[in-house]
Amino acid sequence: MNGYRRVWDNTLKQQVYVHCLGRALVPGEVLHHLNGDQHDLRPENLLALSSQAAHKVVEQIERRRFRGMAPLFEPDELGLGSVDLAPDSSGRS
Repeated sequence: MNGYRRVWDNTLKQQVYVHCLGRALVPGEVLHHLNGDQHDLRPENLLALSSQAAHKVVEQIERRRFRGMAPLFEPDELGLGSVDLAPDSSGRS
């Protein structure tokens, strides 16, 4: 799995994949690449989101901003916290 490494988790008593965030993703957690480049695994380019639904919201906001449109809502209004999304992002993840 590109960008991941396997490590042993003593709590879970099993192998888990650790992303370049330096920690294992919790079940259901999804990574978003802020600049749209899935090969850019720098921690500052990665945003851990609580669910796939949250990821879809972030991508919708980025697509609208990329097209020069105002987002219908902001991440903090949806309980996602203050997510720093680049206004010129490609809208891909």
